[in-house]
Amino acid sequence: MKTIWVVVANQVEAQIYSSEQVTWDIELLKTLHHEEGAAHARDLVSDAPGRGHDQVGSSRHGIEPNTSVKEEGLRRFVKEIAEFLEAAYLNNDFNELVIVAAPTVLGVIRKSLSSGLARAVVKEVPKGVIGQGVDKIQIQLQRAFELR
Repeated sequence: MKTIWVVVANQVEAQIYSSEQVTWDIELLKTLHHEEGAAHARDLVSDAPGRGHDQVGSSRHGIEPNTSVKEEGLRRFVKEIAEFLEAAYLNNDFNELVIVAAPTVLGVIRKSLSSGLARAVVKEVPKGVIGQGVDKIQIQLQRAFELR
């Protein structure tokens, strides 16, 4: 029998559910939290940006980082999710994976999966449903698979 895992995520939380079949009676296995995801960027940065000099003249200006603090925090959180899933997949805890995530989070998750784990993904649903309850998640899953 196939075991399907469903990852439901946003920038603050990831819930991992299990189902034995596509009737979508899902059971919560694990919840991962990323407290920084709910914070404002201004609360995560303690210093002013670094300073730099122009190549010509003596002007100085602030140097902005290539990625924001929030983006970097999201990447670290998604890496944690991906590592957890990878270990479980290699342990044969599940055969197929469904990802239900807010669109920006889904894109980061997609980039973070190994090629083997990415092949286990049978459906991606770009919806933010964290906090809406298991019933709403099951409805989203049923709709997504009806559209196959």
